[in-house]
Amino acid sequence: MKPLQFLLALGLLTAALRPAPAQAQININITPPSWGPPAPAAAQYYYIPDVDGYYDLRAQRYVVLRNGKWIRTSTLAGYNPGNFHPVVVDYVGATPWVLVREHRVKYPKAQKGLPPGQAKKIYGKDKGHYEGPGNGHGHGNGNGKGKSKGKGKD
Repeated sequence: MKPLQFLLALGLLTAALRPAPAQAQININITPPSWGPPAPAAAQYYYIPDVDGYYDLRAQRYVVLRNGKWIRTSTLAGYNPGNFHPVVVDYVGATPWVLVREHRVKYPKAQKGLPPGQAKKIYGKDKGHYEGPGNGHGHGNGNGKGKSKGKGKD
């Protein structure tokens, strides 16, 4: 019996002295910049129509096209981020610009007098077709109040 008790005691002592397996827990808290909208925890980029570029939330860097190349920079000279209209985009990776054509269409640049995302289209002054303030349909002098294509005489 003594050898059995000795082996049991030795086993318990070995188990008690063995180091616990390492448990690592990594929490990544991404705090959006003060000028940006809230972003889900999994989000990595804003698309910023105002600069036709991106902001990497994790690296806290802008990603913009300069001289034909996409670069990462911490600041954008001549811009006030408080005036940006960023939108969270569903992309995670190192090359957000692969979706820039899609983002340009989906999130056009804001124009004066219109809220963000509301593009104003003018096809040549006094050329006939105009979409914007006014009725948005018709042909005429470019002010949106030209002839209609409704019933009646034209």
